[in-house]
Amino acid sequence: MNFAALRYEELALNAFPVLHTEVYDGWILRFSGGTAHEGNCVSPLYLSTKAYEDKIEYCENKFREKGLPCVFKMTANVPAALDQQLAMREYEQQDKTYIMECRLTNEGESLKNAQGDAAGASAASGTQIRLTRTMDDSWLEAFLSLDGGDCICPESARTMLTAIRNPVYCAALYENDRIIGCGLGVVEDGKIGLYDIRVHNDFRQKGIGARICRAIMEEGRREGADTAFLQVSAANRPAVRLYQSIGFEEVYTYWYRIR
Repeated sequence: MNFAALRYEELALNAFPVLHTEVYDGWILRFSGGTAHEGNCVSPLYLSTKAYEDKIEYCENKFREKGLPCVFKMTANVPAALDQQLAMREYEQQDKTYIMECRLTNEGESLKNAQGDAAGASAASGTQIRLTRTMDDSWLEAFLSLDGGDCICPESARTMLTAIRNPVYCAALYENDRIIGCGLGVVEDGKIGLYDIRVHNDFRQKGIGARICRAIMEEGRREGADTAFLQVSAANRPAVRLYQSIGFEEVYTYWYRIR
């Protein structure tokens, strides 16, 4: 059992409540509308007592009732027998994703220096990062409009975001009065999760994502977090290199099984 993976999966579930959740014999069924896998999937987190065949059929029926494809989120903790059985039922493996973490306890000084560098860069470029503890309308509008590829309708996304009950940090990078990048940090259990670091298409590859990450990480450290974590697609090599340059290292991998 990879206990770090189990805990990070639990933190991710808590960080983003969905519209409807059902717990079935150790499996967590999540429904949020739209087509985003993270918000519409089965997470087989805990041990089962029922036969896999029966449970898979139960889940398929539940998702069919909602007009959604049945998707399973898989980690190394999921028994190989379940992964094999899904493969036999023609569930394809897709969207391999890394969970990466960065220790903050001994990074405080470097993070402060990074913030100082970011402040200088902001002054020089005419951009400014703002962090708030609440999701105001301007941040929510930017978060929903910037391309994140999550395929969730704005109304559902807004409902889920405002349902988060743990401390949050909403980061927005402004150019003049326009938000060109944003991200969200959620703190729980001494860890801050970095979610949906989004940058306008016209401003990518300019270090904006790194500045947003560092700003959220520093606020998390001030909140008492000793670790930051995030998820990134294994296929997005530029993003993986970016996070590695900040100090993140891979902890585990998850993927989806999709029929």
